[in-house]
Amino acid sequence: MLSRRHRPTHKRLAITGAAGYIGNLVARTARDEGWTVLGVDDLSGPVSLPPPDIEFLKADFSSPGALRRMEDADVVLHLGAVSGVVACARDPLGTWAVNVAGTGRLVAMCRRRRIPLAFSSSLAVVGAPDRMPIVEETPPGPTHEYARQKTEGEWLVRKLRATGVPATIARMSNVYGSYRVGDREVAKGNVVNAFVRQAASGTLHVNAPGTQRRDFVHIDDVVRAWLRIADQLSEGSSPESPYIVARGRTYSVLDVASRVASEWVRTHSLRPPLQVEVVENPRADIELLDSRFEVDPSRTWASLGISPRHDLASDLTPLLALSPLDAAPPARRGARLAHPPTPF
Repeated sequence: MLSRRHRPTHKRLAITGAAGYIGNLVARTARDEGWTVLGVDDLSGPVSLPPPDIEFLKADFSSPGALRRMEDADVVLHLGAVSGVVACARDPLGTWAVNVAGTGRLVAMCRRRRIPLAFSSSLAVVGAPDRMPIVEETPPGPTHEYARQKTEGEWLVRKLRATGVPATIARMSNVYGSYRVGDREVAKGNVVNAFVRQAASGTLHVNAPGTQRRDFVHIDDVVRAWLRIADQLSEGSSPESPYIVARGRTYSVLDVASRVASEWVRTHSLRPPLQVEVVENPRADIELLDSRFEVDPSRTWASLGISPRHDLASDLTPLLALSPLDAAPPARRGARLAHPPTPF
């Protein structure tokens, strides 16, 4: 009997946002697991890298042509969006047209064709709940435009599920890590990946206040979760509560910077130590700066039948090995840390 990874499913999987940071790797991994994959992306995002050797359509996912191409899918994974707190704050109407109205058109097609759908949401939708940790049943409480649009998308998916079509929501944490496509290293511009890039310059810039806490989940674990969600949807299964695709361990941004600085000293003994500077936060009036943030995704991982394989603390060594040491001049020797390293 073939393993799950190599068992042909002969099922067709449509992925919106397939040229993005997560979608690209989901598409290629799904192909390797036996799915017939259609990738859809308009190539307007920051990554915009069509997955090689996969049927690909350059188009707005909610355009009539794209919707027609997805009509014969067995499952749709909806990762396409205008993503980011700043983008939605700057252009709420334009991003709403994609993230809410566009999602509505995709949901309508899935309802008409009875196609199971999974929607990529965000932990940002819960805002600052009174009760911690955040769990699958934590209700939405959005505090900014990006979270409000994701909340509206979740409502559309719940309405689809109410019609009897298998439909589920995956609330995503902060995704870190990189992978290669040909000669290109693909990574997302979140705080972990940003610190890895900044290490070569000698200074890590922490957006004030630095005490804001985040959960960080590795791209490989995220992809494994999405493929299990696709498997479950193809079998007609979809939970009532959202999945939480998170690691379940939170760090303040200052703590992440300090850990990077500490690991840098250990692994780059011939290089100057890193400086950590708290700088003005350009998103201070938009993003949530909660220092109480905790999340428990244990029931999600149990439901998916897998466990996360990565942890940020143990991943820092291989991540820093990828830091472009020649990208910038080294920092001044003996520079002091604005926040001292904390041990692992």
